[in-house]
Amino acid sequence: MPRKSPALLPDGLYDQVVTDSLQQLIEASIGEHGFTVADLAAEDAPARMAEVLASTLARILEDLGEEDGEKPRRQLALVNDLLRYVRHRATHSDVPGNTGAGHGPHAHVFDLGDEAHFDEDGVHGLLSSPPRLLQAVHRNRVVPLRPEIGLAMPWLFTAGRGTPSLLSELQRELGACDRVDILVSFITQSGVRKLLDILQRITAVDAHGRPGTRLRILTTTYTGATEMQALDLLARLPGVEVRVSLDGRRTRLHAKAWIFHRDSGFGSAYVGSANLSAAAMMGGLEWTVKFTEQGQEELFARARANFETLWEDREFQRYDPENAVHRTALENALTREAGHGLPVRLTFFDLEPKSYQQDMLDQLHAERLQGRHRNLLVAATGTGKTVVAAFDYRRLCAEQGGRPRLLFVAHREEILRQARRTYREVLRDHAFGCLLVGGAEPDSHDHLFATIDSVSSRGLVDRFGADYWNAVVIDECHRLAANRFDALANAIRPAVLLGLTATPERSDGKSILGYFQNRRDGSPAVELRLWQALDLQLLCPFEYYACDDETDFSSVPWNAPGETAAIDRLVTGNDMRARMVIHEWQRLAGSLSQSRALVFCVSVGHARFMTGRLNAAGIPAECVVGDSSAEDRRAAPERLARGEINAIVTCDLYNEGVDLPFVNTLLLLRPTQSPVLFQQQIGRGLRLHPSKENCLILDFVGRYREDFRFDRLLSSLTGLHRAQLPIEAANDFPRLPSGCFIHLQRQARERILDSLRRLVQQNWQRLCTELQTYVTLQGRGSTRLVDFLKDQGVELESLYRSSGRSGWTCLKRQAGLLPGEASQEEEYFGRRFADLLHVDDVERLAFLAQVTQSRAAHELKEAHPNQHGREAVAMSGSALLKDAGSARERRLLQMLAYQIDAGHQQKETGAAFLARLMESPMSFQELGELAEVLSSRNVLPARSIPGMEDLPLCLHASYGIREILTAVGWLTDTRRSPFQAGVLALPERRTELLFVTLDKREGYHQRIAYHDYAISAERFHWQTQNSAGPDTKVGRRYLESPDNGWQFQLFVRQTRKDPYRACGPVALLQAEGNRPMSILWKLDVPLPARLFQAFSVLRDA
Repeated sequence: MPRKSPALLPDGLYDQVVTDSLQQLIEASIGEHGFTVADLAAEDAPARMAEVLASTLARILEDLGEEDGEKPRRQLALVNDLLRYVRHRATHSDVPGNTGAGHGPHAHVFDLGDEAHFDEDGVHGLLSSPPRLLQAVHRNRVVPLRPEIGLAMPWLFTAGRGTPSLLSELQRELGACDRVDILVSFITQSGVRKLLDILQRITAVDAHGRPGTRLRILTTTYTGATEMQALDLLARLPGVEVRVSLDGRRTRLHAKAWIFHRDSGFGSAYVGSANLSAAAMMGGLEWTVKFTEQGQEELFARARANFETLWEDREFQRYDPENAVHRTALENALTREAGHGLPVRLTFFDLEPKSYQQDMLDQLHAERLQGRHRNLLVAATGTGKTVVAAFDYRRLCAEQGGRPRLLFVAHREEILRQARRTYREVLRDHAFGCLLVGGAEPDSHDHLFATIDSVSSRGLVDRFGADYWNAVVIDECHRLAANRFDALANAIRPAVLLGLTATPERSDGKSILGYFQNRRDGSPAVELRLWQALDLQLLCPFEYYACDDETDFSSVPWNAPGETAAIDRLVTGNDMRARMVIHEWQRLAGSLSQSRALVFCVSVGHARFMTGRLNAAGIPAECVVGDSSAEDRRAAPERLARGEINAIVTCDLYNEGVDLPFVNTLLLLRPTQSPVLFQQQIGRGLRLHPSKENCLILDFVGRYREDFRFDRLLSSLTGLHRAQLPIEAANDFPRLPSGCFIHLQRQARERILDSLRRLVQQNWQRLCTELQTYVTLQGRGSTRLVDFLKDQGVELESLYRSSGRSGWTCLKRQAGLLPGEASQEEEYFGRRFADLLHVDDVERLAFLAQVTQSRAAHELKEAHPNQHGREAVAMSGSALLKDAGSARERRLLQMLAYQIDAGHQQKETGAAFLARLMESPMSFQELGELAEVLSSRNVLPARSIPGMEDLPLCLHASYGIREILTAVGWLTDTRRSPFQAGVLALPERRTELLFVTLDKREGYHQRIAYHDYAISAERFHWQTQNSAGPDTKVGRRYLESPDNGWQFQLFVRQTRKDPYRACGPVALLQAEGNRPMSILWKLDVPLPARLFQAFSVLRDA
């Protein structure tokens, strides 16, 4: 309800529609400044204006005459008059003066005797007399007992007076609904007993074996509180399905909700703190909020969308009390989560990869389709790399048949035993694989799990041959001794080589990337980024504090010779800084007795200096550096774990190579611009461990030069792009992974924000300087875009902008690498190429490379260096297309033309566009280099869209709307019209394209869409246009498919700024509602894990 304006407006936040009276109050009490107003968004306007109308009308009706028997009739008459007037104004578009209600000379006088047209369903009709409420339709059934609160009114249930019992309301809701969804962290017998009578009654079956009400229940083994007997009672009821998450390490379900669905459309939902236990439902200080489908439609849709998505999540698996395997798995999980120390074992719940593991598998598959079969997978400890390797091998088995020969290599026997057990569970073959450790001789070498020592000492590669094994997996490659790993990786020649590692850097500091076929941008085949692992709760959350530090580092030559020595001179022996570090640690950590800290210093001298200062301050610390004895290196972590010391002080020794999961505090006393070093140091404290909830990270931000790259460090920590960082930092990073926190102290905040804002504002000049420096170091011979981006860590999006200076050619010209001035066309193409950055379609990228590198193109450039004029341009383009001029390639070229030339008045053939582009030779060359960059970062396999194989569109690829419309032939070289609809019917193909935008505008808002979303990789919930109903031509087209011969192709984007993803054909599963209809589609091809995560309502699906 809108807030009633007080006589004076106190300072604070508001969310109130401005009325005339409020505007007058603002002007009278505040003046021209001191307040903020914003335009009411089109998406929110109907609901917000209706709130004002409802509030005002409620007051008017309340004050309408004396309290007597006739007051309801007077109220009814006024409401009906108002409805007539509003509908008349809405249906007579020629009524002038519609900028206000009754103002101005053109105000329309409405005759109350006029009758306006109302919908046949009566929803928008007049109120009947006398005013009444329809409370039930029960035909041949007993009148159900209604909830006391009703079905349209929200309520807050507390344990206080004046509120119905939560248990009694749940019982009433259960007795009068069609379907129930329950979501709780744990379930106990005491809770189920209180509802058992009503549950047995509503689930009783009829003559056909159909239960009266169906229930879906999601729960977990969280803390071991769920009782197996309670689940047995529920799961044995007819029409009840129970699904459980057994993975307590990353169980995300702490919500408690009951959602009651009614075919009448009057559903209700209860969300709060009460689990399904007697104590929660009958006593205690539990709070539960009720909201309804009719009264709070958006909230109800949000709750339903989240439940549907969780229900399809593989983390929750069906529990059958009659299945002995299910019972054993549940019993073990409950025992383990209760703290009785059972190890995590693979169970029937683990036979499918989790979504992030499926994404890794998809990336591996895409790499191999592009001819790269020696792959490195980089992911943090605990992310299930071995599980991914096992599923990857299962895919090889499916593709090649049988069991291809496998060699799995690790450095410890226990890793091999666990890996073999994983493979056996995934393959469902409990006799798979032999161990080769110590002096044992395996029965077979075809599927071998061997230590690196055994492989080397027995000369297996020489004995059986380099190509004996079809697949070779090397686990924890960064831990293997350099000489043995080098010998194995260079000698082995399998069809597939897969390396598994937590870091591409070995403990000796050397990279292992060179042994594998990496992507063209130099990155490994699969890399689970730090922020992704945090989002998935695979790492411990962090609390990062950027602490104020007055040390002046402005003279340090970052990323250049002398950097370390310069920092060392500033910090070693700096007593003031040491005291400040100790004070901040004590202030932020409270008691240091529970701290298990790693202190990273710049040098051995600095480490020894800080160790002395810590001990002098009463903080037990030990220095472990390169010249420490092997015994000291081994003993120090053990002493830290036991709490005998509170800190290990080091320089680079514990950046990598040693696993210390109990570390809960990091002190970063060595400033760096290296994202790799920064992530390695932070990664030391993010391992999951039962003894810690999060990791405290103290970073000390001194005074740096203006060009210090805070953006690189914060991007590596948060995953945000450079352009996003200033806004996020100014707002205290509100969208971090769950449990994570970043705080910038006052001076550090000012320095970091100033640096980030300057970086964004002066980004182009900085890029120019970076390019000039890069060319000076690399030489002017041939500076390619792909190399510059990779070597300098520059984002492609920083180079291409929709306005101002943009593009590789423009940057090279400004940096002095190209002579002369840019032409208008060159500047135009530099900006317009920004609309190609989404391209990830293998066919299109190959076509771009073919066009820009073709012999005909070079011949034309040489033959017509000064060719101008439209006729010559068209001739040149036509000549080029003679090299490869199929209809498909002409369509691809037309797609390119209309994506770059965005204006609907810019009509021309693809050949004419190409020849025009060639008139700007540097732009033409730039397009080829851009295609090379886009190819280097592409992970999408080439696959045509089922049902549209004749069109140049790739399944799951990204497209702008103009590219799609051109590909299907709706836009041509002679027809180019604006298009803004959400659907496009192509009668000649009997195909309808569905264009879905998940979020109609940026940011959080009242009407954020919960009508369109991916429920699972195979199912998508979609709401039709408002005009579609079961009785309309369009609605019948959906409902009668596929028998009517129509197919539907789904294209989805997250926001208006994003390209669409081609999700392929969808088939009708179910539909409900009217104007609009809600439709559940089944995707012909499941969404890749990454797209499902993007289209799901869950943050980390």
